Amino acid sequence: MFLLGGPLDVAAKQSVTFTVSGTVKGSNGDPLMAHIHIHELGRSTLADMDGDFLIEDLRPGTYHIHFTHIGYKSHTENVRVVDSDVRLLLEMSESAITLQSLTIEANPFKNGPLEQSQTIDVIDREYIEKNNSGTFANALEKLPGVSTINTGVGISKPVIRGMSFNRIMVNDRGIKQEGQQWGADHGLEIDPFDVDRVEVIKGPASLIYGSDGMAGVINIAPGALPEPGAIQGHVASTYRTNNGMWSNTAMIEGNEQDIVFKARVTAQDFQDYRVPTGQFTYAGFVLPVYDRRLKNTAGKERHFSLMGGVRKAWGKSTVTISQFNQTAGIFTGAVGIPTAYSLRHNGDNRGIDFPRQDNQHLKIISNTTVQHEGNWLEIDLGYQRNRRREESLPHAHGVGPTPEGNLALGLFLNTYTANIRYNQQINDTHQTILGIQSSFMVNEKDGFEFLLPNFSSLQGGAFYFHEYRWKKHLIVNAGLRADIGQHKIEEHLQPIYERLTPTGQFDQRNPDILRTFFNVSGSTGMSWVLNTNQNIKLNVGSSFRMPTPMELSTNGIHHGNFRHEIGNADLVSERSYQADANYTYSKKNLLVGISPFWGYYQDYIYLAPTGRFSSLPGSSTSWEYRQHNAIFTGGEIKADWVLLPNTTLSVAGEYIYNYNLETDLPLPLTPPFSLLAGLEYGLPKIGRIAEKVMLFVDFRHAADQNRVDRNERTTAGYQLIEGGVGWQSKVRNQTIQFQLSGQNLTNSYYFNHLSRYRLLNLPEQGRNISFSIKIPLTIKSQ
Repeated sequence: MFLLGGPLDVAAKQSVTFTVSGTVKGSNGDPLMAHIHIHELGRSTLADMDGDFLIEDLRPGTYHIHFTHIGYKSHTENVRVVDSDVRLLLEMSESAITLQSLTIEANPFKNGPLEQSQTIDVIDREYIEKNNSGTFANALEKLPGVSTINTGVGISKPVIRGMSFNRIMVNDRGIKQEGQQWGADHGLEIDPFDVDRVEVIKGPASLIYGSDGMAGVINIAPGALPEPGAIQGHVASTYRTNNGMWSNTAMIEGNEQDIVFKARVTAQDFQDYRVPTGQFTYAGFVLPVYDRRLKNTAGKERHFSLMGGVRKAWGKSTVTISQFNQTAGIFTGAVGIPTAYSLRHNGDNRGIDFPRQDNQHLKIISNTTVQHEGNWLEIDLGYQRNRRREESLPHAHGVGPTPEGNLALGLFLNTYTANIRYNQQINDTHQTILGIQSSFMVNEKDGFEFLLPNFSSLQGGAFYFHEYRWKKHLIVNAGLRADIGQHKIEEHLQPIYERLTPTGQFDQRNPDILRTFFNVSGSTGMSWVLNTNQNIKLNVGSSFRMPTPMELSTNGIHHGNFRHEIGNADLVSERSYQADANYTYSKKNLLVGISPFWGYYQDYIYLAPTGRFSSLPGSSTSWEYRQHNAIFTGGEIKADWVLLPNTTLSVAGEYIYNYNLETDLPLPLTPPFSLLAGLEYGLPKIGRIAEKVMLFVDFRHAADQNRVDRNERTTAGYQLIEGGVGWQSKVRNQTIQFQLSGQNLTNSYYFNHLSRYRLLNLPEQGRNISFSIKIPLTIKSQ
């Protein structure tokens, strides 16, 4: 019997259970009270003061056990329980680098950071809270190789190594996020407060994750399940001065006799945001920015999530239901040609007028891990309903009153997903994964405008992945994958208007389209641990991507991007040949990582400006989907150096070079060279009023971006300063956490090359001071 794919009760074929015990010590021999977590069961325990631990009631099988302790590198043991108890003696290496204490689970075998052959960055809830600027994607910007495409301050989406949209995947609890991600003005429907840990895989990941994993994958993983008898939670609030954003969230979670639950509600409200200018220039006209606020960029968000499940000796099963709700204004000058009259402000900075977008995203996700003959079967099932409504006044689009009213564009997408993986530990040196993935999507359109027709899409794939521990310090892997997909796209006839009156005639924007795609891909990699301080990784392979229905059939005005976009029904699948390497040098007080990459893309699909103005009313220039061969190369470098016991210097840099082999020009929307340097100073205590005090300052330099496609604007470089202080205090034995921080502290006037408002010559957000407070709550302890 299954709980949306997970067993409610599994008969115990193996009545005999065993224990795993041991002792954890540091490199100097001192015992460590380490945190010990069994990945497959979601169970955790703590070692005692002597470093001893005991895990009982384990069935025969293979378990991935993670050991973590502040001030030490994380450690993972693959433990095989056969017919007797297991005793471990572990030694953990010291590290003053905070993120080295985090485990990585994006690796298919969940077996630790040294075994994986790809470059993976992992961040936790503490990192996200420190860098939260209102959206989930913006919290990732400080990772080398990651940037964002922004539309104002409430809408953003991630970019990995210069690629975004359908070339990177966002997996939430094992299910690929499907929310019309082809649109630059379509942000991720993710509550930034409902993310406990994120693992960013940089480089080709199609083998394990499917068609859209060419540039990388962002895995959003749930936090550890609460221990039995515990009920806990928190409330948190943040205020940001630039746009008067209030963010409030509350969470509660618990475990009663291995019945686990978690609930969260979040509300965010924000005003029109401020920019450091009173005017901007568009199409040769100087236009006003009244009160230095961009008109109609306010918004509001309401989110909730509920999780329930069971945790037993056979495994674990949970069901998560979440709903993302956002209403956000679109800058008034984004629809039609901006004029001084349309930009006049009515004085209401919180009002959400036309044009605007109303987004809702419902997810129901089931995650189940079941033990089968000593191995593990993982089942992820998901349903998503994405409802996107873009509203505007019809006359701004050159049409008269319509039956749809003010609904300019409605996109309603339903997605059904099923992923199954079987993890088998053959022996101490060989382990494999066999996986099957499938999805079915149905999209329906509404509104008086046209951008994307009705369509259905069915995709499926199967893969085999094998890891071999050739020698103690040399691990190699390889895998193959086959995929098939079909898009069925309906013809769309758009009514023709003349002087706001329908003529009774129709314009065929796209014909009926039926396309089927088949792809085979593979990859191989290795991780070589040279010694305790050095690790080399290499991954090479071939990836693929099917053209999306948007790329095949669009022919309309995308107002969020200020352009007329034209698809191509003859596009073929992209094919890439990629190589990704990483060298890491790590000591107690120093971590240095270098990650070069190279890729050749055959039939690379991209949207490029034509240099012509559109004939459609209310539009500006025309952009069309093209397909050429291209090269992407570049790399990232990062370093963390603990200068003094409480002082850490960090440096991260990234550079991306691409080249269109057909036009001999760069590809559009390429991030510029960027360098981020940070200094952090911590104090354990200041008197009786503050504990765990942390001060930080960051400096970002972005170079000029002069390597642009034909008809694409160049963008000048800029420098930004950010800083802040965080601490915690106790009031009557209640811990309260505080943080005061500021972004763009010098109120610099600059352009982000990837911003959608860059096309209107609008600068980025000005100075923004944030203050946050978080109150952890313990309702019931173990």
